[in-house]
Amino acid sequence: MVRYLLNHRIAVIMAFLAMVILGCVTYTTLPVSLLPDIDIPHITVQVTGDNVSARELENTVVTPLRRQLMQVGGLGEIKSETRDGSAIISLTMDYGVNTDLAFIEVNEKIDAAMNSLPKTVTRPKAVKASATDIPVLYLQMTLRDENGRMSFLDMSGIAENIVRRRLEQQPEIAMVDITGVPGKVLRVTPDLDRMTQAGVTVEDLESALTANNVEPGSMSVRDGYYEYNITVTNLLRSVGDVERIKLLKGGKIMELGDFAEVSLTNRVPSGYSLHNSKRAVTLAIIKHGEESMDAMNKALDSTIKYFSDRYPEIEFSKTRSQTELLDFTISNLEQNLILGLLLVFVVCLIFMRSARSSFIIGLSIIVGVILTFLLFYLFNVSINIISMAGLILAVGMMIDNSVIVTENITQFRHRGNGLMNACVKGTNEMITPMLSSSLTTVAVFVPLIFMSGIAGAIFSDQAFSITAGLAASYIVGITLLPVLYYLFENKKSGIKEGKSADSNQNQSPASHQSFISLYDRGMDFCFRHKWTFIASTLLTVPLCVVMFMLMRQERMPEIDSNETIVRIDWNENINLDTNRSRVEALSDSASVESSAYIGMQDYMLSSDFDLSTSEAELYFKTSGPEDISPLQNRIADRIRDKYPSATVSFHKTGNIFEKIFSSDEADIEARISNRNKDAGEIDSLASLCGRIGEATGESLSPVPLRRQIDISVDRTLLAIYNVDYSEVQRALRTAFKGNTVSTLRSYQEYTPIEISGREQSVGEILGNAFVRSRADKNGVRTEIPLRSLVTVGHSRDLKTITAGVAGEYVPIGLEVPGREAKVIETIRETVAADGSHEVEFAGGFFSNARMMRELTVILLVSVMLMYFILCAQFESFLQPLIVLLEIPVDTFFALLALMIFGQTLNLMSAIGIIVTCGIVVNDSILKLDAINELRKGGMPLSEAIHTAGRRRLRAIIMTSLTTVFAMLPVLFTSDMGSELQRPLAIAMIGSMVVGTIVSIFVIPLFYWLIYRKHENK
Repeated sequence: MVRYLLNHRIAVIMAFLAMVILGCVTYTTLPVSLLPDIDIPHITVQVTGDNVSARELENTVVTPLRRQLMQVGGLGEIKSETRDGSAIISLTMDYGVNTDLAFIEVNEKIDAAMNSLPKTVTRPKAVKASATDIPVLYLQMTLRDENGRMSFLDMSGIAENIVRRRLEQQPEIAMVDITGVPGKVLRVTPDLDRMTQAGVTVEDLESALTANNVEPGSMSVRDGYYEYNITVTNLLRSVGDVERIKLLKGGKIMELGDFAEVSLTNRVPSGYSLHNSKRAVTLAIIKHGEESMDAMNKALDSTIKYFSDRYPEIEFSKTRSQTELLDFTISNLEQNLILGLLLVFVVCLIFMRSARSSFIIGLSIIVGVILTFLLFYLFNVSINIISMAGLILAVGMMIDNSVIVTENITQFRHRGNGLMNACVKGTNEMITPMLSSSLTTVAVFVPLIFMSGIAGAIFSDQAFSITAGLAASYIVGITLLPVLYYLFENKKSGIKEGKSADSNQNQSPASHQSFISLYDRGMDFCFRHKWTFIASTLLTVPLCVVMFMLMRQERMPEIDSNETIVRIDWNENINLDTNRSRVEALSDSASVESSAYIGMQDYMLSSDFDLSTSEAELYFKTSGPEDISPLQNRIADRIRDKYPSATVSFHKTGNIFEKIFSSDEADIEARISNRNKDAGEIDSLASLCGRIGEATGESLSPVPLRRQIDISVDRTLLAIYNVDYSEVQRALRTAFKGNTVSTLRSYQEYTPIEISGREQSVGEILGNAFVRSRADKNGVRTEIPLRSLVTVGHSRDLKTITAGVAGEYVPIGLEVPGREAKVIETIRETVAADGSHEVEFAGGFFSNARMMRELTVILLVSVMLMYFILCAQFESFLQPLIVLLEIPVDTFFALLALMIFGQTLNLMSAIGIIVTCGIVVNDSILKLDAINELRKGGMPLSEAIHTAGRRRLRAIIMTSLTTVFAMLPVLFTSDMGSELQRPLAIAMIGSMVVGTIVSIFVIPLFYWLIYRKHENK
């Protein structure tokens, strides 16, 4: 085949040139994203219950709904969190479950549960998590001068009615979610003295507002040959319309404005959005899934510039931009790829001392990379941090094929073969070993795809990029490379026929001769101390187990970031303005940018909890990752000193990576419940949590509680005074919350109309409010003080009621790296001593252990696959075992390198170890293949071992160094992709360095040990 290709070399060059051009064109059309496009196996059910307490909502709605949803097929975990007026039920599906079908089933279960829910409950809404729903950035609108000509209300109107609509017209933007816009309300505030004199009640106001705001709709009437539409309207459209509503009382016609103040005003805010301590309107920009991030960013910048010029009073700021993260990460990975290629070229130039050979190798690798992008296009794989990192890893392995073929052809020329014969023989001899080594490398990636959870889906891109890179380089290595060698090498530079191999060997470069001399001394030393080396090799097996047990395990490597989210629950019944003043006092000079959400927000797509008036979420961005930890410590200290009852937690920013991998999961989560599966009495629960903190030595945050005022209506007194319960309820709602009775329809804007009392304390309200009894037989209705019909008490309850499959529990998160087992046992003993509660455990410690067990199984499966492939190549059941002996040695030194450089045993480092097992054995495969070929030619064992080592030495060292150098740039860059791959690179470099030495010296020693009985044959 190779001779045929050489004879038709122009056709081969043209075919590859066409594929290279096609690959370059398809590269420009490949989609660019942060992570692969995968389904997130999370479904959220949102429950709302206005004016319903958390306990009532949990018992009447959430519990029956949760029991229905537990029957959804493929459900991995279910968790509900209930607060006053709202609840969230989170469902995590098993990997492999079709989330679209699961979403349909969830909605069916919701419909089935509706029959058992209270009739007044709005149907819960199911939301399927999607990467496209995550905002790519937030646009903050603030006033440059808060005391200037433009008011915040004016700016809010511009944001909602102009900026938002213009942005949503951009084809790259799917939706703009908005928060921070103050709502409007038409408030009717009764004058109780005038109403009493006129004999008008609140019920009369409700009836008048409802009766005077009716639209019968349109009707049609026929008049001869014509037909007309008749519209009868009686709608309230302005404040004056409401003030002029007529009431007939005591034979007199009065207007509503005579005894009530009517005003169009801002609704009492339920939350604030702040940016750099200024009140802001925040727009969350959500990109169309199919559109380019770069195009969206350009369109957004153009729109912002237009509005900045038109409204100079408004300042526009972009925050939490994932476009910057994506651009920085992808560009850095591309630079790493280019730098890796340059390092590979330099290594080839140093070792081969031939610019032509180095150029041939470099050109073949570039062609292989371009063909890999063509495969990306054909198999619909995007450019993302996983696929690009896999390609960087593949470059180190792609060089192996090119170096091996080039080196082998060169050796045949040194033996006296002509250029044509050297190209044919050198390539043909390497076709089978290269195929075997490529298959062993691919064999370690295939099982990774079958990992449970999202990791199996996301790292299939890495497996594909490496497999595609190896396939492309293998094809280039056995087809294009010998043609390039034939075209570019000097045909007269070969060694003449008839010269001995030894004389040919002496013509090698001086550097190669020094390597040969060093190799001979190393082999002699190894054979003189053979039993020491053998024992040390076998000792690494138990050492691997010990190192595995000693290393800290986690799901994903820690990624440095200059951003952080701070969530605060003050655990006090403070109002919104007090919350804002506390948050503004936490501003830190170390941050270059900050924003905050205070209280409830108005986002439509947010599946997280709305904050209460006593909660806040702060965002800080610093100049560098090193400033984040000191900033977090300062904020925690300030809150702890001034507000000891508050709870504070720090989280990663909500980009797609964090959403998929949920790296905020606590190391251990102790779930405390009482024995009858109820949350238990609050004081005893708080006491138990305190004892757990003392026993474990951890400073636990207090259990989040809410203090509430309980108003109980005495139904006996209602019967005695002949008062309707609805009358009391109306009076309380009007006094405390505002009684929404109708809607003001002013053309494009609908504004609620509510009757509310003036702001007063609880005591003043109950003391000044009156309710009317039913009319007696004479038609007389008596005014009764509201205070005489109710009793006021105080109580405490959990702010959030958390429940799972087993019922309600209180979660306690602990970060105790390295002490998990001891802490778990301590908590078990403390809870058991309490007697009235029980505990279950969850958290990252258990999921990490499960992941490591899976990776261990994957490693065993990969080793078995490699063994079967090597058995087929060597046609022996024994020789593959010699090659696989290298794996425990390499694994031990990979773990040692991780420990020295402060890395943990995580998914990426474990994959690095597994990958290295497939790569590092390639050198041993080449060497054993050469020994077998020499022994078949009749060469004695010891001589065959030494001769094969000399022949393969330069190729082994070059392939190992190029693999190491291709990964080196990852260690010196700080983008997310590089930090994600750094543990993998450290594990690979550590094992590759040692693995090369083992392949050169130790593996031949075991070969000799097994076949030494044939020494004299």
